[in-house]
Amino acid sequence: MLNKPSKVAILCVPLIGVIIFGFNNCGRFSQPHEESTENASLGSESLDSQQLGLPYALLSAEQTLSSMMKVTNVTTLSPALKAEYKGRYGALAAGNDLSMANGPLMLGSTSLAGEICNSLLIQEKAMTDVTSRSFFGSIDFTTGVSGLEDNGLNTSIRGMARSFWGRNETLEELTLLQEFRTDFINALTETDKTKPVAIRNLVLATCAAMLSSVDAISY
Repeated sequence: MLNKPSKVAILCVPLIGVIIFGFNNCGRFSQPHEESTENASLGSESLDSQQLGLPYALLSAEQTLSSMMKVTNVTTLSPALKAEYKGRYGALAAGNDLSMANGPLMLGSTSLAGEICNSLLIQEKAMTDVTSRSFFGSIDFTTGVSGLEDNGLNTSIRGMARSFWGRNETLEELTLLQEFRTDFINALTETDKTKPVAIRNLVLATCAAMLSSVDAISY
């Protein structure tokens, strides 16, 4: 699972969703069925959401795991990912009604997204042919953040937006992610800026923020 600094870093963008929704309902606290971690599938929109005339609904806990793995091309439910899902299950939605959106749900979604993005990074970094990578072919993970070009990160953001959200990122969203990148880099020491782990953590944080955003956990 992610270390504490990484988990703190990836909260910036998705927490905007908490403000947008403005709900304060409590999440449920129970354990997922074993089969749900292996066979999570999309269901239907809840009646309450339809009655309210809302344009989309939340993904349930099982749907969230299934969707996040599908859009990132992560096919293996690693022990770390399975443990993270079980640990966050109680904070994720029990159904599809938007009224289930709350702070714990957004935090749980972000943490789960972080572990899935961690699996994605391991998967793509192992590909010697960068053209085979789905999202990070433009990122050189052997350098520090000082060597990261704007176009490289923006290309990855575009790829993730299309896969995670089904659309291109907006200018406002890109600006938020660029501001996060600037703040992330400015918080590092000059020595840390040169270390490859810094660029990995930045990409991991960006991926997790996008994967746990409102557009990624609703339909």
